[in-house]
Amino acid sequence: MNRDNEKKVTPDIDEAKMMELMVDGVRKDGFKVPAEEPIQQPEKERPVSRERSRVKSNNQADYEKIFFKEVKSTARHGKSVYIDPDHHKKLSRIVQVIGEDNITIYAYLCNLLDYHFQEFEQQITASFNEKNKPIF
Repeated sequence: MNRDNEKKVTPDIDEAKMMELMVDGVRKDGFKVPAEEPIQQPEKERPVSRERSRVKSNNQADYEKIFFKEVKSTARHGKSVYIDPDHHKKLSRIVQVIGEDNITIYAYLCNLLDYHFQEFEQQITASFNEKNKPIF
């Protein structure tokens, strides 16, 4: 099939640097990543990259204002959802560091989902209506 012909690009990972980050954490000046030459993407993936680049234009203050605000409900009034352990680790770390332990994972996820539904409302509605044909 066509998938066999596509090569998956995986970045080279500096294991020593990763171990150092796990021990020391990310310093205030950030993590310096060596510049790599751009990877050409197939035509079908370009709209996704345009969408992502538009989202990247938000600055750090906007990100914190959007995603690290309190929500009206509490986890106790929500529903249980299982998430991948790796995602949970990342979410916990983000909430601890960026949110300075002033916000819960529940509130952060609620804000992420609210933003996602706002940002992609038209695409979600169109896809839903296309696939939800009435039986009569």
